Amino acid sequence: MDGTIGSKGLVKKTELVRIITDALISLGFNGIAADLENQSGVNLLDPTIKHFLDLAERKEWHNCITLLQEEGLQVRDEKEEMTPLGVKRRRLEKLPSKFVFPDSGEERFIEVMRKLQKVFPPAAIVPEGRLVRLLEESLYHQMRDCDYHNAPDTDMSLCFDHCCWKSKIPSKAVQTLVGHTDEVWFLKFSNNGKYLASSSKDNTAIIWEINAEGGEFSMKHKLEGHEKPVVEVSWSPDDQQVITCGESEVIKRWDVGSGQCVQTCGRDDVGSISCGWLHDGSGIIGAMADRRIYLWNLDGTEIEHEQGQRGQKISDVAMTSDGKWIVSVGREQNEISLFDRVTRGETVIQVEGMVTSFSLSRDDKYLLVNLITQEIHVWMIDGRREPRRVYKFSGHKRSRFVIRSCFGGYDENFIASGSEDSQVYIWHTDFERGPCCVLPGHGGAVNCVSWNPTDIHMLASASDDRTIRIWGLDLE
Repeated sequence: MDGTIGSKGLVKKTELVRIITDALISLGFNGIAADLENQSGVNLLDPTIKHFLDLAERKEWHNCITLLQEEGLQVRDEKEEMTPLGVKRRRLEKLPSKFVFPDSGEERFIEVMRKLQKVFPPAAIVPEGRLVRLLEESLYHQMRDCDYHNAPDTDMSLCFDHCCWKSKIPSKAVQTLVGHTDEVWFLKFSNNGKYLASSSKDNTAIIWEINAEGGEFSMKHKLEGHEKPVVEVSWSPDDQQVITCGESEVIKRWDVGSGQCVQTCGRDDVGSISCGWLHDGSGIIGAMADRRIYLWNLDGTEIEHEQGQRGQKISDVAMTSDGKWIVSVGREQNEISLFDRVTRGETVIQVEGMVTSFSLSRDDKYLLVNLITQEIHVWMIDGRREPRRVYKFSGHKRSRFVIRSCFGGYDENFIASGSEDSQVYIWHTDFERGPCCVLPGHGGAVNCVSWNPTDIHMLASASDDRTIRIWGLDLE
């Protein structure tokens, strides 16, 4: 069975038959595999390898070595190089320790084949699971080449070429939320995706709740008590509480169930700039106007924090979900600080331009940075190596305001951002060539976006037009 098949003539028939035979055996279809060998005349095992197996099973190691030397086959040395058997005799002498045969036939075959693959080159023996690996690589490349891939991997099929259309991206305004009386500056979905919190220049924050039946949001509580615009809202890990940060004011903690304020943090003479939760919900973290970062327990007592005063006013602060890192950025500088709470050391990332805001991916491995240069950079900060920039995106507009972006979609493969041109921009993280989707509709600058962490097809945007838009799939 010589020759090739396929439109490009790249697939050798004999190799394909051997790979299919191996796959049938791995699936437990030994009889069908034997029939394929008989009808095709192509054996899975080279005759020398088959003879070797018989000798090895009888523990005739001397005859094994003699056979392989006479046939002139090659084995791999420790550096994965192919080495003639006659030269590396010390490698051959280790063969007996590599083959201890289980009793059952099928188990024995699979185990021996696995061990042989570490010794013999691919031309002599088919690598284990080769067909599955080839198919997985094909599906993976189809997925990575898809601009709009926003679906679970289980949706992938071998029966047809994969392609997601724009309809997989939240691109239709399915609801407009009206409740604020001035510009909406910030919003964030709860961790369970059932609530949305927003904050505004009107000195209030609102908790919106989604209706389980209709899928629409309605106002649950309007949080009133700040005397200045509310610049940020942050959900506790269990979604039972939120904290709000007043512009150069105090930080307030609210009970989501009742809508009541249960705690105020900070001092009257030192206003807050940004706020967040400790990783386990046991306390609050705040970036304050005196250029310091403060930590408080839920009873209001201050937690000792060794990070000193910054050279610039801090504009954003967050703690990673494992509690190890405190991430912060200064208001007028091009540096991001990663403070290690375990070693008390600090890593500083130098970026290309002034940072206006940042956000963390859910797994804390990536940092999304908005710059004054109208670019969005993604940095890898997984801790195993030095932080490095991995992606760069542009297209949205920013000249005067703080614009906030977010990760989202399936496996957080997308980035969404607000823009001063009243539109929402969406990029796929694998394609830096430009946004894959631009969503018009707002009547003012879009200040912030948030992607629902439990619904990959829901996105929210906050605007100077005093409204919040909920974006879903356009199925028409």
